[in-house]
Amino acid sequence: MTVPMTVVENIRRLDSEGVPGREIARRLGVSRDSVSKYAQAEDFSPTVPALAARPGSVVLAGLEPVVREWLAEDERRPRKQRHTAQRVFDRLVAEHDYAGSYSPVQRLVKQFRAEHRSHPDT
Repeated sequence: MTVPMTVVENIRRLDSEGVPGREIARRLGVSRDSVSKYAQAEDFSPTVPALAARPGSVVLAGLEPVVREWLAEDERRPRKQRHTAQRVFDRLVAEHDYAGSYSPVQRLVKQFRAEHRSHPDT
């Protein structure tokens, strides 16, 4: 059970006045454990979880040259006959037993297309 901040403030005030923990618990109707927890707490900010590194690019590392080759070949094909990110993913699963997820494949295709986009001279 969480204790409202007004109760926490009262716990800290009474503790600073020297009132024993059992008396604080009895007056405010909370457990002695809650009194000791909130009387000793310095910072009430929630802890931010640490971000874990995503292994997406590591899974695709050995197959990246293959995908880049497919996409480079696509540049000579008509637009409607080129690989989509989904088609690249399906082909990796079928031909190379790719066990990773779709997201790294999608990011690689997006990156390749951004690198090889032709900019018209204006």
